[in-house]
Amino acid sequence: MEPFSPGPELSSAAWGAEMVVLHPKDFEAIREAVASLRNQATVLLNVSALPENQLQRAVDFMAGAAFALDSQQVRLGEHVLLYAPHYVQLNQE
Repeated sequence: MEPFSPGPELSSAAWGAEMVVLHPKDFEAIREAVASLRNQATVLLNVSALPENQLQRAVDFMAGAAFALDSQQVRLGEHVLLYAPHYVQLNQE
């Protein structure tokens, strides 16, 4: 076994190695992003396809979920956000 690979009892998501890229078209799809974050995956979320009346609600909902799950949030662009578990190192330059 490689020195830094997870054992058979751990999936890649369990130690933060999984990255999920989502481009939701409605608010209901945001639940998938929260579920992925809850499962310790890093989530790249592009909300540009959301209807204008759901956009702020989705961003606020994800921010609350990130806070509740002890995760980090980084805005990468106007409609692109990155959420990661607290132990994932994010370098912003």
